[in-house]
Amino acid sequence: MMVMDGKKVFMLLTNPFKPDPRVYKEAKTLIELGFDVTVVAWDRERNHKLFEIVEGVRVCRIPIASKYASFFDFFIKLPLFYLKAVLYVVKNKDGLYAIHANDFDTAPLAFFLSRLLGVKFIYDIHDLYHSRISLLREKKTLNFLQRLILSLEIIHAKLADSVITVTRSLGGRHKGVKEFLVNRGVVPDKVYVVWNTPELEFFPLIKRERGEKFTVGYIGTIRSVSSFIPLFEVARRDRRLKLLFVGSGASKGKIANLLTERYPNVDVEFIDEVPYHNVFKYYTLCDAVYSMYPPTDNIKRALAVKMFESIVMGIPVIVNRDTLMEDFVVLYRCGVSSNLSTEDMANALEKIIKVKPPSRLRDKWNWDRNRSTLRRVYCE
Repeated sequence: MMVMDGKKVFMLLTNPFKPDPRVYKEAKTLIELGFDVTVVAWDRERNHKLFEIVEGVRVCRIPIASKYASFFDFFIKLPLFYLKAVLYVVKNKDGLYAIHANDFDTAPLAFFLSRLLGVKFIYDIHDLYHSRISLLREKKTLNFLQRLILSLEIIHAKLADSVITVTRSLGGRHKGVKEFLVNRGVVPDKVYVVWNTPELEFFPLIKRERGEKFTVGYIGTIRSVSSFIPLFEVARRDRRLKLLFVGSGASKGKIANLLTERYPNVDVEFIDEVPYHNVFKYYTLCDAVYSMYPPTDNIKRALAVKMFESIVMGIPVIVNRDTLMEDFVVLYRCGVSSNLSTEDMANALEKIIKVKPPSRLRDKWNWDRNRSTLRRVYCE
């Protein structure tokens, strides 16, 4: 196996790396390949350590206050993050091999640095950025800014030495992000799929204790409201259901207020953000995991990390109909699909009681399958 002893990789990130699970897993894999990895992260909360080492991953945080869920504030402050990141990278450029952008908001910075310093530009597309805005605003149509961002995403994908993304077709009716990029002119041979699968060491199989009620859990960032309303409507009528929210996000307060005002009789529990290594404990409290979102273009091509985490824990998952996630749960018989209507959600909840994900999925869909892909991206 080819290793790259001591060669530096800077991974650029617009969150504080608490850690960001996908970036964390990729960084650890690159360290196993012999790279010296530093995550240059934007600490928008300004309450994290400036420098630390997380399991061999160096983390340099740039503290610049910025409001979450405010694109105006984000884009106003982004140039300042860019400037400070450039100064840090240039100062520490000796031995540099690659600049790794995580999503579009760091792609222009990574491209500039790669050309300035003569190193590789790796563009890692976790989400289609233009469609992420659609999710936050809960609109299906693209405005001028989103169309502009889409064009820039494709331009940067074409400029990159390698593109990493999260999904491709599973052979069903729906296409993944790879097909989306290739159909817009990105060379297919430089697009690699690194699935959003979990490391099994952080998701041990533990016998779950059945509660008196059937618990439906949502574990992750709460970015929308409308996708939960059918679930709330069913839970209001069916007192056998309990809802569990684990995590934070821009819409968490709206969800809590909505439940208080319109659904006071729903049995619901909120748990704040938990460390990544403790997430599995909350899956063990769930009888089913809710992986439903407003039906944007990005969601049609996504395979949510909570879906993968759920199936390796042996817990069935509820996903959007007419999506790649529907292809997945049909192919592997590990969940049910639904649209965002109360009647359809009630039917999905009746069906999911009988679903048990096959145990072989734990061996098939875990992080190990991504290690060889990252080796090809960086070492070939």
